[in-house]
Amino acid sequence: MTRRLPAAVLPALLLLWVGLSAGWPGPRWRVAERGLEDQLQRLLGPRRPPAAVTLVAVDDATLQQGDWYERNRQLPAWARGVGSLPWPRAAYGLLIERLLAAGARAVAVNVVFEGPSSRGPADDAALAAVLARHRGRVALAAEMQEGEDQQGAGSLTLVTPSDQLLAASGGPAQLGLTNILVPRPGDRLLHPEAYAGALLRDRKVNDTPPALSTTVLRLAGWPPRGDDRESALRTYGAEGSLERLSAWEVLDPERWAHHPRRSALAGGVALVGPVVSEGSAGYGTSFGSLSGLEMLGTATANSLQGDGLLSWPAQPPQRALLAVVPLLLALAAGRRLSAIQARLGFVALLLALQLAAGLLVLQQGNRWLPLLAPLSGLVGLALLYGGEAYLREAGERLRLRRTFERYVAPGVVAEILADPEAAEGILRGRQLEVTVLMSDIRGFTTLTRQRSKAGQSELHVRQLNEYLGAMVEVVGQHGGTIDKFIGDAVMAVFGSPLSRGAREEARQAVRCGLAMRAALAALNADWRRRGLAELDNGVGLASGPVVAGQIGSPKRLEFTVIGDTVNLAARLEAMTRQVEAPLVFDTATAVLLAGDAELRPASLGSREVKGIGPVELFGVEAAAPGQG
Repeated sequence: MTRRLPAAVLPALLLLWVGLSAGWPGPRWRVAERGLEDQLQRLLGPRRPPAAVTLVAVDDATLQQGDWYERNRQLPAWARGVGSLPWPRAAYGLLIERLLAAGARAVAVNVVFEGPSSRGPADDAALAAVLARHRGRVALAAEMQEGEDQQGAGSLTLVTPSDQLLAASGGPAQLGLTNILVPRPGDRLLHPEAYAGALLRDRKVNDTPPALSTTVLRLAGWPPRGDDRESALRTYGAEGSLERLSAWEVLDPERWAHHPRRSALAGGVALVGPVVSEGSAGYGTSFGSLSGLEMLGTATANSLQGDGLLSWPAQPPQRALLAVVPLLLALAAGRRLSAIQARLGFVALLLALQLAAGLLVLQQGNRWLPLLAPLSGLVGLALLYGGEAYLREAGERLRLRRTFERYVAPGVVAEILADPEAAEGILRGRQLEVTVLMSDIRGFTTLTRQRSKAGQSELHVRQLNEYLGAMVEVVGQHGGTIDKFIGDAVMAVFGSPLSRGAREEARQAVRCGLAMRAALAALNADWRRRGLAELDNGVGLASGPVVAGQIGSPKRLEFTVIGDTVNLAARLEAMTRQVEAPLVFDTATAVLLAGDAELRPASLGSREVKGIGPVELFGVEAAAPGQG
């Protein structure tokens, strides 16, 4: 139960984290979410704004044009005072006149005409006359100023145009607020109506104008198509994306009479305001900073088309629930898919589908799904799957290593584990061509009985272990695999689990048998010095097919080889006593040694082998009977 705990707890914690991040994000998470939102909006690219919204900018070009006329003393009536800000109010009146004459349904001026004009009563009168002639078609700007009184309490002051201009335009119904909520890090740039129609209402501030964008659309006869109080601005691109005219082009009668964009005003709304080097210090959006006039145009266009940006679902619990759905799908699939490739493939598919759904809903529905949390959760789940697979593979490799290290040299183990699937195949069983070596101590049973009676069992076991340790080292040096110990007998296999080729395995097996005899001679010399009984052994080898694999019960498995070749090697080891040769091998081994200048087979004659029949025996010329 303890081993399964992480597999259940970690996904549960991941689900909880995704739900909380999507429904109740912290400040840093909101910043990251807005960053992703901006990236996707840039990926979708600029959008086409409605042709019914036109900006008329009092821009650098207009000021430069007016300044040029003044310096050259060729000042037409329309250019008086337009070379610097603030503009004459009469110039705004002339601009309004020409825009409405071109067919605009309504005009909004993004300038608060507070108090009397600094240029005198005539300036106010000129603008008032225009407003009176087009009463109900011009929206004027108002501003809510926030401050503190002497006691430190917050105060709100509504700044409106002068009484003369307000009366001429048709009264307070023509006003619109220019205020906008400045977003905090991680927040969106909200529609101006979020300030005028939501924030002020929440503060119990009544009888305040709506946003200027809302007023101009109402004057044009177009109600907003969405709830602007809840939506954020969704821009159409960088500064200058909306249809824009430079104010001097409208004021200059000759240029305006033949202007190619004049017809675009017919049936639409025009928004007038200063745009003087504001683009780099305006309102931050996905496509960069927007000037106040561009922001007003974007708000007006969003209201007209109903394409302001909203979060969906709106409530935190629903957003949290929607965010965890992809993870639940991935976890459900993970229970059915055991292969790491299949699990990661399904997670990758969900990532792609989630991102595609977010882009589609953003582009077509102007809704922002909770994306960052589920995408991050899926990536986290992929890491969990990868970590689980890594630990499982590491455990499996450790199991295989421990299994094979009992039988083969470390270098062979590393080669086997380079392909874990092949290693599993080795354990399951397969047929191999090998050379089997059997070695047994002659007369060991009698020696065991004598020492047991003499109370020398501990000495006997210690000497046997010295012998077996030396034999194991020799087998390892020649690339053989210790298959098992049968009492004092040693069984080694050459060619399992990996083979260097049948000929090479046979050569190494014979060399190993000779080396075992040499090692025993060195042991005997040491035992003589220590006053211990000397030992003698015989080595039998047989080459041929065997079945190799893990054999035994579920509680005890051993990697071993079985077959007639094993039985023959055991019989040949026993024949070493009859032919008085330390090392005996069969015809198959002799054939594999053919042509070897060092190991030349020598026939020892044919003998009847129990359970097999007549078998021709061979030895090595270098190890003739009586040697070793």
